[in-house]
Amino acid sequence: MKDISVCGIDCAVMCVECNKFEELQNNPCKGCNAAEGKIFWTKLMNLDVCPIYSCVKEKQLKHCGECAMLPCNIYFEMKDPSMSEEQHQQGISDRVEVLKNLK
Repeated sequence: MKDISVCGIDCAVMCVECNKFEELQNNPCKGCNAAEGKIFWTKLMNLDVCPIYSCVKEKQLKHCGECAMLPCNIYFEMKDPSMSEEQHQQGISDRVEVLKNLK
């Protein structure tokens, strides 16, 4: 079974990408769920925890797919600056589709 993060990202796929970052060479990413939302990029943004992860835990949900507000403003505000707007929107659509199919 895939390890899908609370926001709909496949952690196995993302961790391969994340582990390319120099910050992770001595402490590789194990996925958002295992890290309880305390992933490497949060430090770069002066955050303790990913805002999506924090929201899900505050609402006591398993993942965003259980939330009536999916996709919420957090998704739209958390744009990777290396992505185009079209890529960002497609990523949100892809994650929403994954989350809607989770049980």
